[in-house]
Amino acid sequence: MTGRRPDAVLAQRLGAPPAAVWARVCDSGFVAALLGARLPAAVLRPGLCLSGCDAQGRPAQLTVTAASAPHDLAVHWQAGTAPAQALRLVIAAGGGGSRLTMWQSLAEAAAADATGDVPSPEPDTAALARLLARPLPAVLQAGPPADMAAVQLACQHLADAATAVAQLCRLMAPRQGYRRPADGGFSLAEQVWHLADLEALGWRPRFAQLLDTPRPVLPGIDGDALAVAGRYQQRPWRGAARRFIAERARTLALLARCDTAVLARPVRFAGVPATGFDLLAALLAHDQEHRDAMAQQWHALASEPATLSTTQEP
Repeated sequence: MTGRRPDAVLAQRLGAPPAAVWARVCDSGFVAALLGARLPAAVLRPGLCLSGCDAQGRPAQLTVTAASAPHDLAVHWQAGTAPAQALRLVIAAGGGGSRLTMWQSLAEAAAADATGDVPSPEPDTAALARLLARPLPAVLQAGPPADMAAVQLACQHLADAATAVAQLCRLMAPRQGYRRPADGGFSLAEQVWHLADLEALGWRPRFAQLLDTPRPVLPGIDGDALAVAGRYQQRPWRGAARRFIAERARTLALLARCDTAVLARPVRFAGVPATGFDLLAALLAHDQEHRDAMAQQWHALASEPATLSTTQEP
């Protein structure tokens, strides 16, 4: 399952229900076997860090970045000076049992070239710009996801948005990000608030209704009105960033429960007949619009001398 992006994906069907599969997946021994590593025995939970070693005996660390029982587990793996890896396991009910999908990728693309030399790490500011500007995979640009492989790519792209906002928290000082573009539009701080509010009030509840309600009616949300009422430009943005990250994890946990039958269900979204697949495509388009704008604003901010901070705020 190792490899560069696009993520290497392995999927298999199991006879056990998701809860039983989850009990095995969230055991550190299961993940250690996937990674060829040795780790202390533990039940994996969000924020847990375990020190162990890889197959070559190098010191290594596993960090659990997300765990939503019984559906979604994501971890970060760093062994010695090797490139960090991201591992994600998603469990979905189906076929009288469960479908377990696993994908593993380099957390940051870094590898030896043909001469054996290892390139210098990309600066954090440039890595964030690259992550924000990463385009939708071609299969998702062609239209709504058509199968579960495309849905898994969509979920990874959505997870990347939360990763980008977390990096923004680390790299941008609390009082930065309030300059609006010369041609209008949201400031970076307003972008973060907008993403947080839309995730909490729009996307997460919509996918919850898709799962729980036959033919749900899903109203649109006036983001501009929310920005005015919420006084985004006058409020600290870091709390909104943390809220977006948490809400996006909840949205992804809901999506992990959606198979093709669920995503094919009819909905009425913003007054228009649609399906769950269309709803996912709308979320991807909304994310991409704001990621593109944030990438431009981040590039402008990062280009200013001595303006950025790597100090983490409480």
